[in-house]
Amino acid sequence: MGGSAARALTPGSLVPRSPPPCLLVPSMPPPLPALLRQLAAGLTDLVFAPTCLGCGAALPTAAAERLVCGRCWSRVRPLPEPRCERCWNPHPPGPSPPPCPLCATLPAALRVVRSAGVMEGPLRELVHALKYGGWTALAAPLAQRLAALPLPPDVQEEARLVCPVPLGRARRRQRGYNQAELLAAAFARQTGRACRPELLRRTRATSSQTALHPAERRANVAGAFGVPPPLEPDLQGEHVLLVDDVWTTGATALACSAALRAAGARVVSVLTLARALPELDRGEVPRDRPA
Repeated sequence: MGGSAARALTPGSLVPRSPPPCLLVPSMPPPLPALLRQLAAGLTDLVFAPTCLGCGAALPTAAAERLVCGRCWSRVRPLPEPRCERCWNPHPPGPSPPPCPLCATLPAALRVVRSAGVMEGPLRELVHALKYGGWTALAAPLAQRLAALPLPPDVQEEARLVCPVPLGRARRRQRGYNQAELLAAAFARQTGRACRPELLRRTRATSSQTALHPAERRANVAGAFGVPPPLEPDLQGEHVLLVDDVWTTGATALACSAALRAAGARVVSVLTLARALPELDRGEVPRDRPA
């Protein structure tokens, strides 16, 4: 081939040689965008130091939890024991549990009532931050407390639909969101259920329940909820998990439960983030769990 013979290629001649030491490529630093993000996060923490929404304490910049400190989560107090197996209403200790006064007011189709903690201390602050403070990002970590609640096997297996307590139009416009709906949606995602906020709506405006006595609360929300007729087939024979932020007297949850059952739901169970227990302050039930 021309004036010089082509050198024959052999399998050995195709083996790549190791590059000289001067050509070895050192490990590269993280890409510039990643460095910029880390720098921006550090500067943000310096200027706007993250603080706990439960107690206001500064959070470590390396903490995975950026909303609530570990101390506040540990101070969320479960409902005291002994308590009713059905509704978790605490009762005085004794050799045999007395008849539950709360269960005596509940309809038979209300299967269980569960609450993640007592409405006091850090949990009260967190509920208020979600409900009034615009901290919608709290819904996911708070819903984890709902997802951790133990449910009877029949509730765990049957309850496929999750429905939040609806908010009135005026309050929703003022707040921009429904805190119960945020909790319900996060809880449904975490537990593999379907969140159906459209199943229940308010049929009339109601006054704030905050300053009302129990009988006034029941009258205020009586008949205030309904199911749109086109959606009634979706409820036939279903066990519905009703989600709200706080159980105070249960008036709102019971009115919602009645509307769901009237539209065809077979059973309703209620999950709330917090429960008001004024009897704790009166010393009628123990404040701490027995050892």
